[in-house]
Amino acid sequence: MIGSGRETAEHAEGVDSKDDQTASSPAGHWRRDAMLVAAALALITAAAVGGRILLNQGRQIVLPAPPLVAHWAPHIGWGTPLTVLCVLVGLRIQQAALVLPWRRLLLAGWLLNLAWMCSLTLVDGLQRGWVDVLLDPNEYLHDLPWITDPGSFLATFTHFIAFGPGVDGTVVWTTHVAAHPPLATLLFWALAWIGLGGGFWAGALCIVVGSTASVAVPVTVRELGADVAARRAVPFAALFPGAVWMAVSADGLFAGVATGGLALLIMGAGRRRLLLAAVGGLLLGIALFLSYGHVLFGLVVLTACAVIAYQRGWRQTVAAVLVAAGAAIIVAAAHLAVGFNWLTGLHELRVRYYQGIASQRPYAYFVWANIAAWLISCSPLLVVGIIRAVGVLSRWRRDYWSSDRAVALLGLSGVLAALVADLSGLSKAETERIWLSFGAIAWTTMALLRGRSARWLLVAAAAWAIGVNHVLDTGW
Repeated sequence: MIGSGRETAEHAEGVDSKDDQTASSPAGHWRRDAMLVAAALALITAAAVGGRILLNQGRQIVLPAPPLVAHWAPHIGWGTPLTVLCVLVGLRIQQAALVLPWRRLLLAGWLLNLAWMCSLTLVDGLQRGWVDVLLDPNEYLHDLPWITDPGSFLATFTHFIAFGPGVDGTVVWTTHVAAHPPLATLLFWALAWIGLGGGFWAGALCIVVGSTASVAVPVTVRELGADVAARRAVPFAALFPGAVWMAVSADGLFAGVATGGLALLIMGAGRRRLLLAAVGGLLLGIALFLSYGHVLFGLVVLTACAVIAYQRGWRQTVAAVLVAAGAAIIVAAAHLAVGFNWLTGLHELRVRYYQGIASQRPYAYFVWANIAAWLISCSPLLVVGIIRAVGVLSRWRRDYWSSDRAVALLGLSGVLAALVADLSGLSKAETERIWLSFGAIAWTTMALLRGRSARWLLVAAAAWAIGVNHVLDTGW
């Protein structure tokens, strides 16, 4: 177990120092990184200008601050000093990451991520930043009074997604309810049913479940054989800039479920524990019935499974995948048995999508502005990790395998999933929020950074998130 003894920790530290000399020290890397970040900032600026031009032309793209669904609203709050404290704690965890026992490191990272999300939320105040968010008329809680029982809700759900002939717009599901499979809404209904109704408890559920991604992602990296990289990933995952949108957001909850399912599946495949694989498959199946977009998370799952199969053997990996697939099918069968067909729901959503603002949002703009919005969420520094990952894979040798390749493949699979979603035309805007699951995976590429590069970029990424949170009202 890494971190279980002084000798192991010193060895890991030595490996890290050696890698730092070869990967991060040359001045050329700093110049290249600066140019990449500048290019990302230029893309964001172009998306802002292009969106403003569309608004001036009278296009109803519903983007108050293109390319984001947000409003300019510079402000501070009593969460502001807490965000700075979180960054200082993150630096301390980063310094101790190679010597802390693994479980203690994971616990520290998870607690920091919880504090990070809460502090970012409280910059806007407890009421406006936490309680009121999910009480918005477009959110899930708005439609809970319509649900009499889960069975009839599931059986009739698809009937009220799209506007139809003679259907009054007041009787279709509100925006977020219609845009997701019914399980997402049922989670909040169940929370209210047990006596924890209202915006505060719904927000707390999103924060707690979303925070598990800060554990699941490093665990996945470690299970893929990248022990030292997993330790480097912990502080980056804990201070993930996307927490600005994960906190008090159902999409953050979805990211926690999806990454948790991935981690358990890979643990099951790598350790020959089929029960873990089954639970992982169950969570991945649930993720698919929380958000239609998570079908593309399958690209991440397939990539991770291919890596673990290459390392540990195809037979045990295939067995784990089959068990996980069976568990996911159970989730689908249960929904189908009570009347909800996932494919029918997706079809009706496509109809609803183009009945609304999607018809006003030009593909030619959003196909690249989506990327800009995603970079705002993950921070422009994501491009540094991506180029590191590309560089690792470009030095491929058939007779040599390094743990960095596992990290690069996993991280780039998140980028690939986002690109496929982008080209699909079903992600016009709001990608700062709806691509959080992909962003959490893509962010693992930051674990390829070493030494001073890692320290500076951890601070810079966190500072970006703090800045965005203080100048924008990110709304839903």
